[in-house]
Amino acid sequence: MLAKLKAARLIYRDETRIDWVVLVADAVGLAIVVSAFVNARVSSHAPEIAIQLANANF
Repeated sequence: MLAKLKAARLIYRDETRIDWVVLVADAVGLAIVVSAFVNARVSSHAPEIAIQLANANF
């Protein structure tokens, strides 16, 4: 019984390690996509924002 429990624990540990690696890779990929999207949105509005700020100061 103890040997089966130890074997099950080792299998669980190995399988969950792979799941954590996949989860971290997904989180990193999501962060890259979100930062690219935000960068694209800010870049397209950056000239308008600069003009508005310049006009607001005068």
